[in-house]
Amino acid sequence: MQYGQQPPDLSTAEQPQLHNTVPFNSGGGGGSSGAAPRRLPREVQEQVNGMAKGLTQTQPGTVQLDCGKAVNNARWGLDTMLETGEKNTRDGYMSREQYESTAGKIRSTRSNITVGDCQSASGVKRDFYQCISNDRNHVMGCAEKHRF
Repeated sequence: MQYGQQPPDLSTAEQPQLHNTVPFNSGGGGGSSGAAPRRLPREVQEQVNGMAKGLTQTQPGTVQLDCGKAVNNARWGLDTMLETGEKNTRDGYMSREQYESTAGKIRSTRSNITVGDCQSASGVKRDFYQCISNDRNHVMGCAEKHRF
């Protein structure tokens, strides 16, 4: 699995709202110094954009719902996004304030993705958990496909 540049934007604590995304590295000052953010070379930015697009695609077909696997896969993806955002902040590609704002939403989402929530899920939320049960899908792709 890979990680994405667009973490979920979640506004409620009751259930993950993964459908609105805000790039970790969009605008804002770089690092903790408040300096202008570093810019990626054009070729690198194109690679980042391609990878981000790929992460929003899901594999065709369905796999059996496996709540343990779904929770592990979703949390792994969110943890990786947090780590990437932290690195981007350290390297000056985004401000500490921007990171903390987005990271707080990701942490909130992560805490709501549980085996119990999966087991009681129905409708689109169940579809999300079934999608992320597939090891080849990323949390961002499943969130975009199954908005709840």
